[in-house]
Amino acid sequence: MSGVESDAQAWDTLRLSVRSLAQELGLDYFRRVDQERTFPEQLFEQAAQAGWFGTLIAESYGGSAAGPAAASVIVEELNATGGDATAVNAQLAICGVLVRAGSEAQKQRYLPGIARGEVRCLSVAATEPESGADMTHLDSRARRDGDGWVIDAQKVFISMAQHTRLLLLLVRTEAGPTLFLLDRGLHGESLDARPIDMLVHRMTTMLFIEGLRVGDDALVGEPGRGIEHLMGGFALRRVLAASECIGSARFLLDKSLAHAKERKSFGRFIGQNQGVQYPLAQAYAHLEAADLVRWDALRLLEAGRDAGGRSALAKILASDALAETCRAAMTTFGGWALADELHIERKLRESTVFGFNNLLLSHVAQHVLGLPKAF
Repeated sequence: MSGVESDAQAWDTLRLSVRSLAQELGLDYFRRVDQERTFPEQLFEQAAQAGWFGTLIAESYGGSAAGPAAASVIVEELNATGGDATAVNAQLAICGVLVRAGSEAQKQRYLPGIARGEVRCLSVAATEPESGADMTHLDSRARRDGDGWVIDAQKVFISMAQHTRLLLLLVRTEAGPTLFLLDRGLHGESLDARPIDMLVHRMTTMLFIEGLRVGDDALVGEPGRGIEHLMGGFALRRVLAASECIGSARFLLDKSLAHAKERKSFGRFIGQNQGVQYPLAQAYAHLEAADLVRWDALRLLEAGRDAGGRSALAKILASDALAETCRAAMTTFGGWALADELHIERKLRESTVFGFNNLLLSHVAQHVLGLPKAF
């Protein structure tokens, strides 16, 4: 058996631990964070105490190196209990850029604090107002000036930029797209983050940087290889996004099944109606299929193999399964699905951020199916 399969008992233990923490916080905690548009401080602190943030960091830098499967279980189970794993997911995954491409000085300086939850590493600033997700055409620039760099940048849809200490910034240099690590403790006054009011609570901002001076110690990896350094973590981030979708879908499905078994209308349980039970059964089928592909992608990641295609499929299938489960929950609860007291409507809104799959479909078409690159 693979490591992922043989550690099933360990995953069950981890699930119980995550579920216990989330239940201690309670559904009303997550609703309040969402309504007040605040950072989930208490969740973040308790996750740090539980040691989750060192899951993908080597023991030599203060982590546990528990691996991608453990990270996947954590974010899935947080969402499956009705919570929101966004901030935990970000802290788990984004530091992977430093793990893979950071200098030894950067690793020594920041990774132990990230593992303990004392240093927040939550944001990647790559997308821009004009080019969107096209990271090959960047208006943001860094130019050489003496023994350092001067950065001018405009970025959009940057999650948690006001709540992070470390921010990864992708800009263009003469060598090409290049990554810089900005420390708000050092450069905070030069980082103008302006909130964007969104349907879903992701603490989203626009980011403006003008004339920021940094040294070579802010470079992550080699100049011109910024996209490559980011892409090295894409497979894991897709799997964690799939895990969030699977967790949220399980929450909605569990709530819907309980309601369908308890709610009576026209003298019988609504779960007896084909119009209720068939959508739930279909959503369950697609959710289980997505889950299997997610674990298949994790097996590749744990083995150090290429998980690009499988992780893309996992994200596509999981987000589709979540959207389908949302529709089934709406059918089951009717108007009550839109009432915040049942915690369904929050999950309906959260599901919208996972539905953008065109680039992943293109990846599958080109790199898995061997079709020509789409234009």
